[in-house]
Amino acid sequence: MNRKECLISQEVGNLLVAQLAHEIKNFHLYKTFAAFFGREGIVDLEEYYNKRASEEFNHHSWIHEYLSESDFKFTHPGTEDNKLIPEDYIKPFMWTVDREIQTTQMIYAIYEQCISERDYMTASWLLQHLIKEQIEEENTSRMALSIMNQEADLFVKADKVLDLLG
Repeated sequence: MNRKECLISQEVGNLLVAQLAHEIKNFHLYKTFAAFFGREGIVDLEEYYNKRASEEFNHHSWIHEYLSESDFKFTHPGTEDNKLIPEDYIKPFMWTVDREIQTTQMIYAIYEQCISERDYMTASWLLQHLIKEQIEEENTSRMALSIMNQEADLFVKADKVLDLLG
């Protein structure tokens, strides 16, 4: 057999698998928000949330690749249904801020576990990929919420929100 020994502990691997499910749930949540804004005819916000969903799918893929490259044995997790159904234009942005904070906290917990185990390889990977990305994600989410809370034309706000993603 030519397989190397798994490079990460069971505990770190389990946390990464939970993060894998969390990222795909974020993907589904943001696609729900994109569909909501699409039905409302607010194309810029539909595009904004489709782009956010793509980012979440990328994070999911990064974690999946890391687990695979580390030879961690796992079954891809399922996800529970999102219970957040938008009924106004502000709630999705509030929920996005909350969700990104939750995501950051989960990633920090993985990082802390890595440090406690002296798994510096995974800790470094987390810093380079997910933690760095979360700084941007939380900031963008807060700025988008701030824009949406302004007194201005909805379509002007939507254009500004979309511009946050470049």
